[in-house]
Amino acid sequence: MRVCSIQRFLCVTSDIFNRKEARVVVDGALKNEIRTAKEPVRALHLTTALVLGATLERKDGFVGCMRALLLSGKPVDLRSYARRGLYGVSEGCVGKCQSSPCLNNGTCLERYDTYSCDCRWTAFKGPICADEIGVNLRPNLMVKYDFLGSWRSTISEKIRVGFTTTNPKGFLLGFYSNISAEYLTLMVSNSGHLRVVFDFGFERQEIIFQGKHFGLGQYHDVRLSRKNSGATMVLQVDNYETQEYHFNIRESADAQFNNIQYMYMGRNETMNEGFAGCVSRVEFDDIYPLKLLFQQDPPANVRAIGGILHEDFCGVEPVTHPPEPIETRPPPLVDNTADDLHRTDEAILATVLAFIFLLLIAVAIVLVRALSRHKGEYLTQEERGAEGAADPDSAALAAATGPRVTKRREFFI
Repeated sequence: MRVCSIQRFLCVTSDIFNRKEARVVVDGALKNEIRTAKEPVRALHLTTALVLGATLERKDGFVGCMRALLLSGKPVDLRSYARRGLYGVSEGCVGKCQSSPCLNNGTCLERYDTYSCDCRWTAFKGPICADEIGVNLRPNLMVKYDFLGSWRSTISEKIRVGFTTTNPKGFLLGFYSNISAEYLTLMVSNSGHLRVVFDFGFERQEIIFQGKHFGLGQYHDVRLSRKNSGATMVLQVDNYETQEYHFNIRESADAQFNNIQYMYMGRNETMNEGFAGCVSRVEFDDIYPLKLLFQQDPPANVRAIGGILHEDFCGVEPVTHPPEPIETRPPPLVDNTADDLHRTDEAILATVLAFIFLLLIAVAIVLVRALSRHKGEYLTQEERGAEGAADPDSAALAAATGPRVTKRREFFI
């Protein structure tokens, strides 16, 4: 069980009355009620402790925030159990999205034991909305976005564009209204400075961001917006201090950017040459033209003019988060007493088996020696009773066994 934050709290109440009915109440609404038949009451016989978060087999685990647990009207201190260091259980309701892992205003969505980022309302893509969507432009190329009759009128625009170039001049973004002749353009001037020119009907205005050369091949991120009913232009470039430009607008003047019809990138249709470099992360309020252009089925109101364009990331490597440590469920807790007894039994059994083995070896040795000994008598050809004879003739005469031999005598006459 992993404890994480959830946006919606669920209150479940289970009651048993008179041992004959049970009901479950969710969020104060009666959902289900079971009544037993008219039969003898059978009490519940529970043999295990209460288990929260998963089954005893550690399956179908709950992921979320659990709090305010009452059993028979008495509160259960869940914090004390979480402080024991149980696997997957932590104190407090902190989810994966708590650390804001999704970048560039991506929406973080809690998952079972991780998170995902919804990048639909950003100019980026990727697992954490950090991958650039850009395009390399040549002076004859441009991207045109047509508002298709749903012309916008705004008094607090939010514009963003990233770019890199080695050309000291170029047209980045332009917004035009052919009906009211109002416009806003963002470009790199001939001197290499960033230049914003606009006319929303009250008078032409121009802003130049000095102190930085934008044609040296470095990547830049520009954000442009308005506030105070259109009277203040806010310009933020890279990590430099945000600059605000205030304009004296008469109360009768209209500071609204009316009837925006077209958005151009790289150049507009009246220019012969445009921006040479890479443009990315383009957004105007909730419109992301480059993201629309390079999706699988791009809409008809955004298109490349002057040639075929391919998606690029402008050399900006996406930001990545360090990998999360791999969690491994520890082995189940084992009773030490039972383990010690088990080890003792194993030691006794091993001793008995060793003794029997040694006894069998001794018996085998005795049997081998007994079988290898020669049995029987050693017979000789010597006569019995002739042990002390002086010569063979005397032995033959004195022998108690064998043929009987008598001594012959010779007589000489």
